[in-house]
Amino acid sequence: MNVAVIGISYHTAPVEVRERASIRPSEVPAILQRIRAQFPGAELVLVSTCNRTELYTAGIDVNADKHRLFQILLKGDEHFRADELENHFYVKSDLDAAEHMLAVASSLDAMVVGESEILGQVKQALGIADEAGMTGKVLQSLFQRAFKTAKRVHSETDICRGRVSVSSLAVEFAEKVFDDLSTKTVMIVGAGETAELALKSLMDRGARDVLVLNRSHGRGQDLAERCGGRAIQFDLLEDYLARADIVISSTSAPHLVIHAAAVQRAIDIRRGKPMLMVDIAVPRDIDPAAAHIKNVYVYSIDDLQLIAAENIAKRREAVEQAWIIVRQGLTEISEHFEGGGLREVLRKFDEHGREICEAALKRSLAKERLAGLPEPSREEIREMARKIVAKLLAEPREALKRAAKKGELDSYVRVVNDLFGFDREDINK
Repeated sequence: MNVAVIGISYHTAPVEVRERASIRPSEVPAILQRIRAQFPGAELVLVSTCNRTELYTAGIDVNADKHRLFQILLKGDEHFRADELENHFYVKSDLDAAEHMLAVASSLDAMVVGESEILGQVKQALGIADEAGMTGKVLQSLFQRAFKTAKRVHSETDICRGRVSVSSLAVEFAEKVFDDLSTKTVMIVGAGETAELALKSLMDRGARDVLVLNRSHGRGQDLAERCGGRAIQFDLLEDYLARADIVISSTSAPHLVIHAAAVQRAIDIRRGKPMLMVDIAVPRDIDPAAAHIKNVYVYSIDDLQLIAAENIAKRREAVEQAWIIVRQGLTEISEHFEGGGLREVLRKFDEHGREICEAALKRSLAKERLAGLPEPSREEIREMARKIVAKLLAEPREALKRAAKKGELDSYVRVVNDLFGFDREDINK
């Protein structure tokens, strides 16, 4: 297959590392062009969300070139050493990469298993790469099969039932701190999909006094009107911050939006009245230093993992069913990509057995003591010899089929070549 994924996610790195590898949609085409310039002809798709940055490739030896790819994905961040990169990034190849893609699209690899946003984000990533001319038959086929699998997971299991988004978990986190949200003033910073989902969850849980701030005031106003909140001009954020009991921030800004000094002024005005701040943006919106201010409780997206773990335990059966569907999808991918090579090596295998059998029969039946056998007896000997050869080759044939399904066909072909003297290049034509 020669496909791979190189990436960093919440599994392997905390938010302070992930945010340095975070890539905004507007930056993706330029980064893909930089990679293509170094790897002409490669197929590329770049997925970057709050919990992961992953580059999917076809036609690149990722293991050999991973350090160059690390540096491009980090946009030339010289503060990372190669050994630090090794600790945070992962590389998966061929069927391992395909399985990872299926799991990501199906939200099985998400922090919030079953969240609906990730499938849309992956589709958007494919669209950006396709528009930039970075995709081809291999990745297009893989991603379409991943979308098909994700659709089955969402429709055939209960994995998406209940509160299964980062936004809803942020609200659930707030509810654990404040029993009654109806008496609290909530500030939503940002007006994208994540912020909208957070706002809807807040309203469903009893919140009544909600402030919406966004750099595009019109977009913030639209969201506030749809959900029953109040739109505030973004440049008034610090003026209104002291009114907020709960702040949930989710913008796409590449820098801090709420600084520690502003939080300190707000808490002074509040006379120490507690403030909960949940930052679900990557890069982070809220200055981590604000967590050191008395009576201010700052939580990042990584802190939501505790609640996420509780939720996944409740949907264990649905997750198991989803993985069955993913494995079925992986088998289809294996058969699609490895089928041609498998058929060819099996053909060569059968041809080899047949040639050896016929040559041995010809020599044996030509000997003087067998020359006088009647034709029915000679044919019986031929049939017995063919059955013996078929029996001897049956288990190796099945082993090759199993290897193809596991993405291990290439290594098995090398063994077959060593054992039977096949021409590997001829097998893989």
